Amino acid sequence: MWAAYTILQTLFVLGRVSEDGMALLSFIPGLLAVGALLAAGLSRQECFLVYKPLSWAGFAVLVGVFVLGQAAVLPVSVWQGWNWCAALLLAPASGISQELFFRSALLPVMAILLKGRSTPALLAHAMLFAAWHIGPLFVGAPWWAVLAVLLVAFLAGLGWGWQVQRDGTVVWAMLQHSLFWVVGMQFALVA
Repeated sequence: MWAAYTILQTLFVLGRVSEDGMALLSFIPGLLAVGALLAAGLSRQECFLVYKPLSWAGFAVLVGVFVLGQAAVLPVSVWQGWNWCAALLLAPASGISQELFFRSALLPVMAILLKGRSTPALLAHAMLFAAWHIGPLFVGAPWWAVLAVLLVAFLAGLGWGWQVQRDGTVVWAMLQHSLFWVVGMQFALVA
């Protein structure tokens, strides 16, 4: 399922799938994966699909991920004006759907495959989250830009995954990831 989702993401980066289409289609892998885990007997708690308070440590990590992401994107971007559709629909859809797949489905699967060892599961899921962002390689981005995208995505995946494991809920990562995209979708990368 990860491979299919990665292909979908790459098609989006290549311009073969529209932003609107991607916002809708991105929910399919997450919903299918979480549905399969729940049907297999995992609980909502094991998939982090519960509400719990955000810890101070979790808050600090989310702030760090937000700053890292914006520091990586904004210097190579230009303001394109406020886009209400992107801010109110596309950004939350992107943040929620990615967290649903990567933190509510893939992270628990990695923990199962790695016999409950949370640190190796966290690292494996962050590597897969980074690899999911491979699309810039196929649009002619310079190698250093591709490596930067992969590094930032890996670190963000570590941060979001750690916060979800620490606090036992994906809610805060969904909110923060959505906020990241609310800001990010108002800018266009400079070619």
